[in-house]
Amino acid sequence: MKKLFSLFLLTFAAISMQAQQTINLGYCGGEATTKGSVSTPGKAWVSAAIYLPADLLASFDGSSITALRGALASKVNVDTLRLWVRSSLKGENLAEATVTSKTDPKLARGWNEVALDEPYVIDGSQGLYVGLSYRQKAEVQALSIVGAELRNACFVQLGDDAAWQDMSSAGILSVEAVVDGSNMPDYDLGLTSAVANPYLDASNYQLTVGVVNNGQQHASGFTLETRYEQSDEVYTQHFSTDLATGQKTTVDYQIPALSTVSNGDIVVTLSAMDGAADEVNGNNTIKAKFTLKKKVLIEEYTTEPCGNCPRVAGYLHNVLAMPQYEDKAIAVCHHSGYKTDWLTKSCDETLASFFGVGYAPAVMYDRSPVLVDGALHDCPEQLTIEQAVAYLSAQPAHVTIAFSAAYDATAKQLSVTVSGKRDELNLTNPLLTVYLVENDIRAVNQASGGSNFRHQHVIRAYNSNFGDPMQWEGNQYENHFTFDVKDEWVKENMQIVAFVANYDSKNNKNCVVDNVELTGFPTGTTQGIATTANAADGATAEYFTLDGRRADASCRGMVIVRQRDGQGHVHTYKTIKN
Repeated sequence: MKKLFSLFLLTFAAISMQAQQTINLGYCGGEATTKGSVSTPGKAWVSAAIYLPADLLASFDGSSITALRGALASKVNVDTLRLWVRSSLKGENLAEATVTSKTDPKLARGWNEVALDEPYVIDGSQGLYVGLSYRQKAEVQALSIVGAELRNACFVQLGDDAAWQDMSSAGILSVEAVVDGSNMPDYDLGLTSAVANPYLDASNYQLTVGVVNNGQQHASGFTLETRYEQSDEVYTQHFSTDLATGQKTTVDYQIPALSTVSNGDIVVTLSAMDGAADEVNGNNTIKAKFTLKKKVLIEEYTTEPCGNCPRVAGYLHNVLAMPQYEDKAIAVCHHSGYKTDWLTKSCDETLASFFGVGYAPAVMYDRSPVLVDGALHDCPEQLTIEQAVAYLSAQPAHVTIAFSAAYDATAKQLSVTVSGKRDELNLTNPLLTVYLVENDIRAVNQASGGSNFRHQHVIRAYNSNFGDPMQWEGNQYENHFTFDVKDEWVKENMQIVAFVANYDSKNNKNCVVDNVELTGFPTGTTQGIATTANAADGATAEYFTLDGRRADASCRGMVIVRQRDGQGHVHTYKTIKN
């Protein structure tokens, strides 16, 4: 499935002032946060903006911007905030207002609203950028970014001469223009967001659509029409939802799923209001963004001889425990990079060599070369880890990961099945890696770790260095693995981690992780693992090497077996042939 974005939408909140003729125009709906996620080091100007397209501003032609509003997540190390309107990101300010630590009112954490000396008259034939710039004396996370991905909702310039970046995938900037005029619409409902979950079940897609009342009058209900872009069939839903001026809501509903995921955008249109005609059509249509739950793989390179490693391990532990990140990132540790230790596995050294990690502590995030700080891996401060998780977790995933596992206590073997579905998985060579990891392992001799230091996210077993070929049947895959489990491993502290990543042996920057998931060690046990299929039932088997090349039945060593049983079901697993 191609990457889908929302159409540019006007998501403004109407405020009952001056005979209902003033509104706050922006995308955030008046929301702000005190937890920033983007920054740049040192003394610098940081700027950010939203874009309001001309086809939406046309409804306000002739009205005036009388004030500007911008929210700061923090005012620490910030002494000046400038709010502005521009026709281009690099253009001159068409209107501006400034608040500092010495003005009255003073610069504040949260919302700052400043009146313009002269109102700016809106020309509905051109789009406008509404933004803010703040001067920092030292690094601070001051930008307030809220909500989910929305096109045109967040552009950022991290430093005086830095390039502008479109960070709309990370959320919505808290900035608004206060608009005053005599031709404000009495009746106007607008769509603010639309998300489709294609894997709710086999027969339906779940849609969640945001709606806001931008008009001056109360709204008592509305009708939505939904269709696939490549189909003429329309699904109609009516909602008897009361919305006061400025009020927002979300509605959930389902439409029938098509046979494949890649069927174009899902288009949602607000086709009618109850008891009135919607006066603004420019915000009544939106394209639903397909969303698969995305998690970030954090790979920490750490060893016991490394004196700085406990510090970074603490940072990582803090980030994983934060409410905003606890379900967005999964960590594993490679005991390599700076010497080795008693927990080092062969895969740790292979990966460190391949990715050029010659020191510890070092961290990779989704093995991605495109991060907020532009680094593939580094020795991070906690802020760097937070920024990477916030940025990458906002990117789309294209494959799901699910587990089925059973432990055979007699054979001391763990049987794991990893399965899932894909949309347009844009990886040239997707491979599946599975780690069996253990937490809370007491250190033997951790430098700078103290007597009670414990290792987390330690790899105990794995399938292969870079993963195995995924066994696809259409848009679905299913791979089977077996791991030997040692008695000294504490099973209550163990987890199964699986991730899908590209593998390019000639370019380590082309090995990005698409998605990662984990599950706990199975609590129940079996007294023997059943065979995947029975040859007497008409099963056939094919053999492949770990790099995907076909082999014959006489092959030896670790191989992948692809077996089709008498009922036509395909089963894939790894085994060692002697």
